[in-house]
Amino acid sequence: MSVPFHRPGSGPPSDDRPHEPLPGALRHVTRTHSRARRWFLAVNGAAFLLTALPSGAAGELFATRPVIGTPLGVVLGALQLAVLLLTSWQYDRTLRRRADPLLDSVRRPAGLVQPALPQPGPAKALSPRPFPSQGRQG
Repeated sequence: MSVPFHRPGSGPPSDDRPHEPLPGALRHVTRTHSRARRWFLAVNGAAFLLTALPSGAAGELFATRPVIGTPLGVVLGALQLAVLLLTSWQYDRTLRRRADPLLDSVRRPAGLVQPALPQPGPAKALSPRPFPSQGRQG
């Protein structure tokens, strides 16, 4: 009778060796983060190029005032800022919804999740004198 070869990490979990992370969870987190980062960079890069390239070729175009006396360069800059803010919000939302639950599922068995801090109870009514011995001796 032969004894099977024991590999580190094989067998049921024990006190000295916690559960292994979910199979492929870390790979999925990395893939999710890479996709979100590529999307963020592509959209903001395109917005930047659509603003920067025409300004170098036709700078006088950006000085025209098509909207209530506001130069076109200012309008395009404001639109670029709006695109940046929206894509930043979407990037954060994507990682919070897709990557954070996976990371928590990996951290929890490994014991890397911090316990919640105790929350303060209801405030007690404050007395007019903080210490009873601080009264007027009358």
